[in-house]
Amino acid sequence: MDMKVIGERMERLIPAGLRDAAWMRPHYPLVAVELREDAVITVRLTRQRGQFHLGGYGHRALREGSFVPGLMKTQLEDPTAFVRAVIESLQLAGATGSARISLAVPDTFARVFVVDLEELPAASSQATEMIRWRIKKSIPFRVEDARLSWQPLGRLEDGRIQVLVAVAPDASLRPVEDLLTAAGLRVGLIDLSSFALLNAARLDAAAGGPTPLDGDSALLNATPTYFSVTLVRDGRLALYRSKAYHVTGPFQGEESLRVVGRELKSTLSYYEEHLMGRGVASTLLRAVGLDPGPLAEVAREAGYGEVRIAGAPRNIAELRGLPDGTVPELLPAVGLALRRVS
Repeated sequence: MDMKVIGERMERLIPAGLRDAAWMRPHYPLVAVELREDAVITVRLTRQRGQFHLGGYGHRALREGSFVPGLMKTQLEDPTAFVRAVIESLQLAGATGSARISLAVPDTFARVFVVDLEELPAASSQATEMIRWRIKKSIPFRVEDARLSWQPLGRLEDGRIQVLVAVAPDASLRPVEDLLTAAGLRVGLIDLSSFALLNAARLDAAAGGPTPLDGDSALLNATPTYFSVTLVRDGRLALYRSKAYHVTGPFQGEESLRVVGRELKSTLSYYEEHLMGRGVASTLLRAVGLDPGPLAEVAREAGYGEVRIAGAPRNIAELRGLPDGTVPELLPAVGLALRRVS
């Protein structure tokens, strides 16, 4: 019998309330690794008496050109050096005894959509097929050869269901996974950097942090090779865009700042005109490998309200004792490691 049919039948046998029970949810590892073109960053959390603590962190730089992620293909010029950087980052974080890790990959790995559906099938496999059909003409690769993940965002006023969808070719993720598996690591959850950053910000806001996510707010995630803007309405993702600064090459000063400014303005204009956005009151900026000052000024000029530089979340006390420049480096990995409390 078709295994997909069996899966659908088994899924229907589990009551919805049971599927949502805490003990039925996946338990993600407390070790998370963020991959960037220029560096590997590891965060290891511990849990004591119901509180999470920073057990350690590690940072290893990558030589330019050694790891070039892309939507269609990932280039690994020196696989040995890449794996060595990951292992050394884990060692610095004190995670040598852990083989299970979560992985935050560059936003450029995937295409992201917010899809409106009249209804969402109860069976996950049927919902996935419906979503594949909806997006297949909007991606430059075969959806059948891609990994697709989705999450309901809630219902709109007219009753339609909004679904957040991320899709990436297997060919872009597989080389990285295979290398890490060969090194003895088990990669569980894979997420995009900006989504992990959003989780860190959301948990910080819930703990009374300085950047609330009520109303309309934004997150700007800027790295040396790409930038992403996420617009949030009442704590829920409403619009997401990720761009390279140029067709080729990393951040290039004033020219790249103009690219960021144009994209921020067009994103905000679309949000206000097509999604009934009410204007962005505040923005959280995470900049790594770049001076955050000019980026913050560009965001203010583009209409993104009060811009705060990403700082230490309140729910991890040890982060507040680290240098200011270190904290933004760790935030996506922190948000990923805390997925078990999301």
